[in-house]
Amino acid sequence: MTPILTAFAEAHPKVEIELVCLASPDLQSAVSNGALDLALIEEPVGPSHGERLMVDQLVWVGARGGAAHLKKPLPVSLVAETCAFRPAVLRALEDCGLSWRTMFESGSIDATRATVRADLAVSAWLASTVPSDLDILALTGVLPKLPPFSVNLYLAKGQRPRVVEELARQIRHGPSSRSATAPC
Repeated sequence: MTPILTAFAEAHPKVEIELVCLASPDLQSAVSNGALDLALIEEPVGPSHGERLMVDQLVWVGARGGAAHLKKPLPVSLVAETCAFRPAVLRALEDCGLSWRTMFESGSIDATRATVRADLAVSAWLASTVPSDLDILALTGVLPKLPPFSVNLYLAKGQRPRVVEELARQIRHGPSSRSATAPC
């Protein structure tokens, strides 16, 4: 998103952008009630009211060279109770009969990342979002396979400002589709 937001901000310097980081269900509610103009929402692959932008694999993440994934019960760090990944992660753990415990739960991805970096727990993230200093954990019979998720674009219903449509276009097509239009 960084190059997309940079290109949009350069093309529209008078537009005030407000980024909101919430769990996917909370973002979906905010778009539905008009509190947000658009949102990128992670959802299980399948029918959606949003526009699918990409599909990515949900993976187990651990500290570089860490051993938290070998502990019994498995210490798991989840971002929030409303996290879109939570049901899939818990179902995978239950289906394989793996004993686990919540080691940490927070509304902050930074705090979750810190517990994983400290090798206190494992977490589940989309493969494309895993920082280079963390490991995507191999499925060696210890951890269950997780499902893919889609990243969907949701737009508020009704008339939207032109700049919202422009940002949605840039999100769909990436920074190379940067508009040549004059700033707002």
